[in-house]
Amino acid sequence: MAKVTGPLFSLTASGKIGDAMVHFGWKGLNVVRGWVKPLNTQSELQGDIRVILGGLGRATRCVGATSLYRDDAKTVQGDGQTWTSALVKYIMSNYMYDDTTFEAMITAYEAHAAKAVFETEALALNLAAFDIVYKGATGVFTAGRQLYMLGYYGIAMRLAHEDVFDRTPYTIALADWVQANIEALAADVLSV
Repeated sequence: MAKVTGPLFSLTASGKIGDAMVHFGWKGLNVVRGWVKPLNTQSELQGDIRVILGGLGRATRCVGATSLYRDDAKTVQGDGQTWTSALVKYIMSNYMYDDTTFEAMITAYEAHAAKAVFETEALALNLAAFDIVYKGATGVFTAGRQLYMLGYYGIAMRLAHEDVFDRTPYTIALADWVQANIEALAADVLSV
């Protein structure tokens, strides 16, 4: 039911009228549009995308507000973006744009010699696995994979921009990381 302040159409109205129209405020204006029934199909593809978006978003939760990682990530964020949205957009656009590329990233992570260290350090940073039951082919976005993706992003930004992430462990190929490199990443994401 719409809430009307003053006579109808003279001051403001907000809310839905039946299944026909919706009144709402937008950028200081009173707006009316047709009502559209929200869809949440929970398809396998939608589940795959939500697993990727959710896992990447959760990865950024461990990054401290005053950390070196965040400082560098903020340096390379685009206009009108937060550093988190820039990270998610970059990873999704370049490395996880569908379930096949996501599975390739999972395969690389699963084959990593220091996978157990990623998982241990991720748990120490209070990261948790993310999953959606209706997903299709994508796997669970584990805590270790989230930390792995933070490392991946740091290396990619170091290669693309001067003077960011220009320190250990980002100067070393991710496939060659050992325990000390992963611990350096974990320390880098913590507040200083």
